[in-house]
Amino acid sequence: MTESHPHEPSSHASSSPESDHAGPDAALPAPDLQGFLDAASSGGTAVAVTTATELPDLGPSVRVRTVSGTTATTLGGLYSSFARVWGFPDHFGRNKDAFDDCMRDLDTPDTQGRAPGIVVVHITQAHRLLDDDRPGFDWFADSVGFYRDHYRDAGHGFAVILSTSTSRLAEVRSRWQRAGVAITDLVTETSTGEDD
Repeated sequence: MTESHPHEPSSHASSSPESDHAGPDAALPAPDLQGFLDAASSGGTAVAVTTATELPDLGPSVRVRTVSGTTATTLGGLYSSFARVWGFPDHFGRNKDAFDDCMRDLDTPDTQGRAPGIVVVHITQAHRLLDDDRPGFDWFADSVGFYRDHYRDAGHGFAVILSTSTSRLAEVRSRWQRAGVAITDLVTETSTGEDD
């Protein structure tokens, strides 16, 4: 039986595929990202913000899926976007309990039997994430620590990387901090991001 979220209990799950990605701007340097992921896996913060729009390939031990904040401005949109990108099962209940369960199964072995060492949720246009649902945002932000602790207890890492434009960087950072979440800056000098 899975442990329950601090705010909500829980019940189903599964995982897998693709990306819901935007723009080809600058990529985040791999050493900076790897340092953040190493820290997140061993007690550091689990949320980072960057102006880079793409993440480098860090190999098969890091499972990354990308969601656009523009498709997740409400809880309903968040559920649909994560379900599509992470391959939640058909019976996913589209509620907080079912979402919590699915989020704790993102390390399920792939078809070759490989389980990732680190699970990364990459959110582009992060200033749009749940911007039409303040209580939903506060719940999701609080949930990140719950997911991080679950994966650490299982010997894996979990992190959320937020990509946004330079002009929105302070807004995204302060929004997460107001929700009580510590955030790491992974800002690149050359990237600009998009303002959509």
